[in-house]
Amino acid sequence: MTETRVGLIEFGKAIHDSVTVPGLGELPGGQVSAGRAVRGARARLRRGDRIVEDNLRLGIMVRKKYFSNEVEPVTEAGFLKDVYVAVGRRDLGNGDALELYTDDAVGPDLTRQEGAASVVAPGFDPLTGFFAQVHVREGVLRSGALAALSRGGQPMRVLALAGPHEEWPRGQAGTVLLGFQCDVPPLPGDVLTAFPSPESVEQRAGTAVVHGVSDLGNGSVVAAVEVPEGRAATFTVGVSVRVLRPIGTTFNERHTVVAAGLPVLSLARGGVAVRSSAGSRVFTVGLGTRDLRQNDVLEAYVPGVPMPLAPLAPLAPPPAPPVTLVDVNSAPGESLATLPGLTPPRVATALELRRRQGGFPDVEAFGVAIGLQPHEIVRLRGRATAGRVALPETGVRQLDI
Repeated sequence: MTETRVGLIEFGKAIHDSVTVPGLGELPGGQVSAGRAVRGARARLRRGDRIVEDNLRLGIMVRKKYFSNEVEPVTEAGFLKDVYVAVGRRDLGNGDALELYTDDAVGPDLTRQEGAASVVAPGFDPLTGFFAQVHVREGVLRSGALAALSRGGQPMRVLALAGPHEEWPRGQAGTVLLGFQCDVPPLPGDVLTAFPSPESVEQRAGTAVVHGVSDLGNGSVVAAVEVPEGRAATFTVGVSVRVLRPIGTTFNERHTVVAAGLPVLSLARGGVAVRSSAGSRVFTVGLGTRDLRQNDVLEAYVPGVPMPLAPLAPLAPPPAPPVTLVDVNSAPGESLATLPGLTPPRVATALELRRRQGGFPDVEAFGVAIGLQPHEIVRLRGRATAGRVALPETGVRQLDI
């Protein structure tokens, strides 16, 4: 496997801890402290000296507009820029970091299904990307779950479920947010399959920069290394090490993982063999490789052990989903009032406009006419329809799309 670290977002360093996105809520803010952040990138969550989750996706990324409280979508952000993101976890906080990377690995295990939902009505928003009205037909669908569409594409994360609940049982209908991570945009009739995410925790012991290498001639080297100023690292004999090789410029520096799983064969401080480098910034490391260069970075770690997944019960056959749509061109006021966002004044406005103009060509036009905001119109999808109407001006009959 070849992995390239393309960027790092550290939370707690942005000017604002979070921003509010209409229809979505608060997004946590961080600063790009290395490389670049690119929308859609894979990410792993680093919390202190642990990697607590892998295979996250940078599904939404926005920035605050200059001299304004509004936000705008961005496809990438460079060194020292503040960004606000959604990756499939709601617990990002100060001190956390997202390590952005690319690799040629097959990807996460998608052999065990946790749930499946039918896509009823997909949509797209310029700020938050793709979303879809779905109906859960098997198992459960959770916020943050690994998911894949039946027509292919890379695995992604369910960034959010509309409403107060973090998971939906079989039979539940609602809107899921997928953001900009979709290689294959959702279409009606697609199946969104969710998979369990086993927790695998990797313990990091710190990094050290190589300043000199002595080849021992037997397939191994001794490297003089230094822990970066302001960082802490404790290497021990036997711990695993990755070799990260820097590429790119100062403002777009990336690191390629050229080796992993190398055990530390020996340690020394001041020419004296030791079992641990604790308390020292400068020491020497013995490794069983000859591919080591000046300025390489050694990353010491203890691999995580995946937690076993509990067996899942067989999924029941999908039920026929009952769908009762409110026709905005014929429903009485009491029925219109059951739709999300339809306050009594808006119901009155809808009835008056319908009386004057004969109806609405589609649900979106209905929402705009009565003053709904875009995120409120999205909530009508899957709940409302617009039947045929005769337009007063021409008599042409129009069918709801």
